[in-house]
Amino acid sequence: MIPLTKDVKALVGDWAEAVENRSLLHEKYALPKVWGTDEKLNDAGRWSVLRVVTRGSDLLRGDGQRLRREAGGRNANPEVAEQKERAAHIADKMANIAKVDGALAKVGNENGRRFLADLGKSFKESVVTFEATLGSRMMVNLAGGVVENAGIALDRCFGLPLIPGSAVKGITRVQALWEIHEAKGDEKLCLLCRAMLIFGYGAHDLRGDRGDFGWAGGENEARAVADEIGAQDFKGCACFLPAFPTTPATLVVDMVNPHYPQYYSGRSQTARDDEKPIPNYFPAVEAGSVFGFAALLNRVPALPNITAAGLLAQVKQWLERAVTRKGVGAKTAAGYGWFELGRKEVASVPTSAAVSTPVTAASPTDQLIARFRNLNTKDNFPAALPQMVALASDGDLRRAFETLIPANERNKLRKSNPYWQAFTSGKAGADGQKILSRLGLKLN
Repeated sequence: MIPLTKDVKALVGDWAEAVENRSLLHEKYALPKVWGTDEKLNDAGRWSVLRVVTRGSDLLRGDGQRLRREAGGRNANPEVAEQKERAAHIADKMANIAKVDGALAKVGNENGRRFLADLGKSFKESVVTFEATLGSRMMVNLAGGVVENAGIALDRCFGLPLIPGSAVKGITRVQALWEIHEAKGDEKLCLLCRAMLIFGYGAHDLRGDRGDFGWAGGENEARAVADEIGAQDFKGCACFLPAFPTTPATLVVDMVNPHYPQYYSGRSQTARDDEKPIPNYFPAVEAGSVFGFAALLNRVPALPNITAAGLLAQVKQWLERAVTRKGVGAKTAAGYGWFELGRKEVASVPTSAAVSTPVTAASPTDQLIARFRNLNTKDNFPAALPQMVALASDGDLRRAFETLIPANERNKLRKSNPYWQAFTSGKAGADGQKILSRLGLKLN
């Protein structure tokens, strides 16, 4: 079923079962829905994803067993039973892949830690590094795989997940633009100058209508900074390196289940509840993995009040805030891709201790605060509103509200403030209005 040339088939097997590198499996040996037969294989996308996740072989074998049970049912249609038997055979074949070498993955993690240490030794005062722990699942390069909307960024040598340097730079730049946009007076100009030096810019970035820096700091201000730098096109002074896992990373299969495929595809004018959901599967990095981040300066322009230490400190602040507040990858507004700074070791509790020592479960309010403490930006917060409004006690609601909403935002209860628009519009707008009403708050 997997299209292979004769020489490649002789090397890796009919179903690429001799391949243990996840990156190679994901990018080169995906199972097509239609190949060599008129019958469509609806599970092709899911099985291609299962092949690269940590427990993929077990899940594929489970699918094969389920399909055989269904095929052998008393009332099974002979034609349908034949199709299920054939699909079960394919699932079994897909499950026969070489197991990932645990020692090799360990070497990859060690390389990630050594890489951070070597950067510090080599570049000294010109580099910043830190580790951060995934607090939720993460999806990176979702649209970049051979299976539609089921991509993931994997290292070619070790098959380990990574965050490309372009993604690290992108989220840091977005964080910088928002901080510049919200700053006032001299602070705005200072941040604007640092950002233009750190990230670089082109003439289009200075425009007030469509340019990023023109929007964030004002067109006149951005052009004035460019004149001070002495260039209308400028290459950034900072290099953002890929983030590699420094502890074992688990890959899992996740899914999104659109309930209105006809409506979303434009084939129906209304979203009807009688449509059949079509689940889409994709790989994700499980929470708890630790990644090492690094950024370094390639030069420091000779400008007043500009130093390597100042630029690096700003880079680190923006990068740390980006990964803990904005998140990395896709679906960050739904809670994916956010980090906690530092290495958070997952302690294993002995069975005896777990039985003999009573454990008090965290309250719904505490769980809500723990989950969304680092996701309290205007873009991410709508995901928390349904859970906040579900808190029965107004006292618990107020505690969560005052803990999660930044104090500076609570002091600016204005309808025009982008932060509060999430409370009045969009899918969670009704929940937001209920929250404000229960707390006795009114937007001006």
